Amino acid sequence: MRLVTIALGFMFLLLASMQASHAEGVVFPGGSSIGLVPPPGLVLSTNFSGFEDAAKGTSVVVTEMPVDAYAALAAKFNPEGLRETGIETAGPPENWPVQGAVVSKLTRGSQMASGIKYRKWIVLIGAQSTTAMVTVQIPEGVPGGLSDADVDQALRTIVVRAPPSLDEQIAALPFKLSDTAGFRPVRVIAGATFLLTDGANDIATNSTQPMVIIASNLTTAPEPAARMDFAKQAFASLTGIKDVRSDNETSSEADGAEWVEIDGSAKDAASGDPLYVAQIARFEASRYVRAILIVRDSEKDKFAERFRKLAKSMTIN
Repeated sequence: MRLVTIALGFMFLLLASMQASHAEGVVFPGGSSIGLVPPPGLVLSTNFSGFEDAAKGTSVVVTEMPVDAYAALAAKFNPEGLRETGIETAGPPENWPVQGAVVSKLTRGSQMASGIKYRKWIVLIGAQSTTAMVTVQIPEGVPGGLSDADVDQALRTIVVRAPPSLDEQIAALPFKLSDTAGFRPVRVIAGATFLLTDGANDIATNSTQPMVIIASNLTTAPEPAARMDFAKQAFASLTGIKDVRSDNETSSEADGAEWVEIDGSAKDAASGDPLYVAQIARFEASRYVRAILIVRDSEKDKFAERFRKLAKSMTIN
């Protein structure tokens, strides 16, 4: 289980002047190390880390990951690897200039989703402090959509800055915890997922420490009648564990939300250790946030009530 590491002469001067001309317009989504000058018509999204034109279905999504994620992503950042995710590329990736990056590559392609074909650009960035992906998605056939030149111009303004503090990243999350119940914040992922633990290590292997995951989705919550089934499916598909079994499933209403609570047992996928697993989801109209606890079964009594206290303090901004 893991809570999840030169240009010369005139060309250098030209690149420096280009970057300086972009600096004033660069926007960093809340809590992100990655910024850019958004394409025309796009504004900061309230639903994810990035920018969007909701009327045209256009988005620029900024996803940050740990530094050591780069190698695994780069190994699949080719036509064959991306085809496995449904993305058809126009050719192999090309080197792409990103200020502050150690390495960065761009691929262009398309993807079908819900019967709609999207034009797609993905920049994979490896920097000293972060791994990131900037993904542009534009539905085909929408009047007034961005041109390829618009997108390329925006992607040339990407900047990597020193990472914000963990407190700054937490403050930018689309949800809040009023009580962490003694769990220690560890990491924010992609501006929408928050990891906490209890113990000295940030990375815990073989269930040596409890792991708390808070994950949000503010755009695709199920209808009320489908929430329990949705929560059960999410509980059963948690990664890093196996042999998941639900023992208790309840639903209640409080604080203007529906709360769906599930707990049960599982085994650590790597060690086979018996685990206690709990999930508490808060649903509000089309938005939801869910908290997950994964801990050794022998420590259930130590952490279960603390986790419930934390989860019940969740609110959506």
